[in-house]
Amino acid sequence: MINGFRKELMFFTRGGRLAAVILVMLSLAVVSPVMFGMMQSMISVLTQMSPSEEYTEMMSMFTSFSASDITMYNVEYVAGIGAIVVLFVFKGAAGGEQKLRSVVIPQCSGLSAVNYVLPKYLIYPVVVFAVSVLSVYAGSGTALLFFAGPLDWGHVTAAMCTGVFLAFSTCVQLCVGLSTGKSGLAIIICIAMQTFLPSILSTFRVDRFNPFALYSIALSSAMASGESGNSLMTAVEQASASSDLSALNITVSVGTALVISVLLYFVTVFVLHTKEVHNEGNEPVL
Repeated sequence: MINGFRKELMFFTRGGRLAAVILVMLSLAVVSPVMFGMMQSMISVLTQMSPSEEYTEMMSMFTSFSASDITMYNVEYVAGIGAIVVLFVFKGAAGGEQKLRSVVIPQCSGLSAVNYVLPKYLIYPVVVFAVSVLSVYAGSGTALLFFAGPLDWGHVTAAMCTGVFLAFSTCVQLCVGLSTGKSGLAIIICIAMQTFLPSILSTFRVDRFNPFALYSIALSSAMASGESGNSLMTAVEQASASSDLSALNITVSVGTALVISVLLYFVTVFVLHTKEVHNEGNEPVL
């Protein structure tokens, strides 16, 4: 088990993958408040230099933004674009080794399927969750420099749901990539699920109480993050009035994501157990 964790940590850190995930996610979170803040300052200067009805309307639009509005864009960038970036960064860990047949070496050295898969399911989703939460907080903190607050417990819910959503997406990628040995297929399936499945579920009115509801929960929580005050109980009471932000929907969606992620781990271990390493021929294949 220790060798499995050592191997995965070396693969994750030495190739610059960890640094790429952190830098990209933080950049995506900070870009929206900085962009909107700079546009607000630019329009303010233009309004002072050349007062006109057009500039006045644009200025009133930007001054109406609050930190919670910008936090919604932070969540959208981190959970949307960030998810795609993470898929490509983790391409090597989720099936890339099977494609290059480098997984044969650790297996022949005595690394079991459990010791090979478990470190992946513990390291990558946990790191994605932590970086996602940190990114949403960093983006919201930047938004407070340019726009009026406050941000409250709804902001915490938005950050946590974003992290769980991306961690769940990482588990799906690991399961598909490791089970099939096709990292590209895993990326295509994950992008298709994130793009089309929420709309399909919404059409059939089953868009709640599932892991894909976490994205809409995060967006709704970000929008409402400046309306409930500093009291947690007040935030919970106000959230109960919304179907997306109900405590039941949030709890079941997070719990379902965790349960399915654990099941995906067992599926991956089972599939790899059924595969044998063949050393016949010029080179070993799975």
